[in-house]
Amino acid sequence: MRYALTLCSLLLLLTAACRPTEEASASQPPREGAAPIHAQTVTVTEQPMPEYLTVTGTLRADAESNIAADASGKVLQVLVERGQKVTRGQVIATLDARSASLGAAAAQAQAHLAQSQLEQARRECERVKHLLETGAISQAEYDRQTSQCTAQQWSAAAAEAQQQSATKLLGDTRIRAPFDGVIGERMVNVGQYVEPRTQVASIYQPDPLRLQVTVPEANLAAIKPDMPVTFTVAAFGDEPFPATVKFISPNVRESTRDLIVEAIVPNREGRLRPGMFAVARLQLGEQPHPVVPDAAIKRDETEAHVFVVVADGPKKVAQDRLVQLGEAKGGLVAVIRGVRPGEAVVLRPGPDVRDGARVE
Repeated sequence: MRYALTLCSLLLLLTAACRPTEEASASQPPREGAAPIHAQTVTVTEQPMPEYLTVTGTLRADAESNIAADASGKVLQVLVERGQKVTRGQVIATLDARSASLGAAAAQAQAHLAQSQLEQARRECERVKHLLETGAISQAEYDRQTSQCTAQQWSAAAAEAQQQSATKLLGDTRIRAPFDGVIGERMVNVGQYVEPRTQVASIYQPDPLRLQVTVPEANLAAIKPDMPVTFTVAAFGDEPFPATVKFISPNVRESTRDLIVEAIVPNREGRLRPGMFAVARLQLGEQPHPVVPDAAIKRDETEAHVFVVVADGPKKVAQDRLVQLGEAKGGLVAVIRGVRPGEAVVLRPGPDVRDGARVE
């Protein structure tokens, strides 16, 4: 019995002694037996890189207008359609001109009558002047006659102005385009009665366009006339379009602490349209940053990584670093955060390059 107890105690001691060893060996990482990888590296350098301000804005026509009737009457013709090109002075609609024509004829007749009466009054003034010189009439009679001449002169001028006004009203029954452009909206139809304030059509000038953006107050010092701008619109994806800053608002808006800047956009082909939403980039200058070749960056959906070769005792290993990227220029990309000048990064990292891999 004593011998059995001693044997059991010995077995328990051996089991307790072996268990920690097995657990410890299970928790240790596998021994590094992989061969070092061969990787081409480049040294991180520092150089000036562009800095951009990204803002949003809207494309506007260089000239646009809602054409008013400027006369009263029934619409007889509408001669344009949406999207039609027109030239300055081209008739786009006509109104019933009968009433205006009669008014113009009456005003013309009244003007002729007033002119005839003026000529008669002038002859009478010449006659009384001669009578005054010969003493045939008194000074009072002469003054009365000359005042009538003056009154008739003003009456003739008023009749002439009324004739011009009536002629203008007759001309306004033919509504014309104020400048070369494209019809945007047709707002009236045949048979509709319009008044001077009635909008007949809208017209805009598609080339050039104006890109209107808002610039924060903090960036005002960098905005200059003739500064180049590039922008994109949703209709053409990432295709960049050029523009040039021409007009800068003189005041900052207190409510938003920004100001309006307008850039001129060439649009000969007419691909861009007024009203399009645009995302614009303005180059503010250049600042020195660490740069790496674009081929050294490994990107996923939301992050960018580089593998930096660092010393680990006598060995060199790849260290995976998350980096914040800046602008690109000439195949190089600025790194805002993540690497320092003088460090070596792996060029074109393949699937065998991973964090902690030995590099030679």
